[in-house]
Amino acid sequence: MQIFEESESLRKDLEIITEKTRYKIMLTLFASEKPLSFTQLKELLPLTKPNQLDHHLKYLKDHNLVKNEKKKEYKRNEFRSFYSLNERSLNLLQKLGLTKIKSKFQDLFKKLT
Repeated sequence: MQIFEESESLRKDLEIITEKTRYKIMLTLFASEKPLSFTQLKELLPLTKPNQLDHHLKYLKDHNLVKNEKKKEYKRNEFRSFYSLNERSLNLLQKLGLTKIKSKFQDLFKKLT
């Protein structure tokens, strides 16, 4: 019965991340070596409208695939909210075999930034 539950959980997670915009967000956060602000994500995903980006980040966060950390102290012109992958999403990407080629994603990310 545990195998069925694990496979059903995996199926649901795949259903969430295979939506094109959410997949792009996940891979962008995966390739980044540090958490990214909404503005940074918006710049890295220019074809995604801000309201769509916000919607998909919230969806990923609500389904526990992205974490959002907020700075308690910040200057007025600094970013104060940052997104990153959590252990659950990293485990999911590992199951998909993407962690084996993470360095290639990071190299591509460096070229884009």
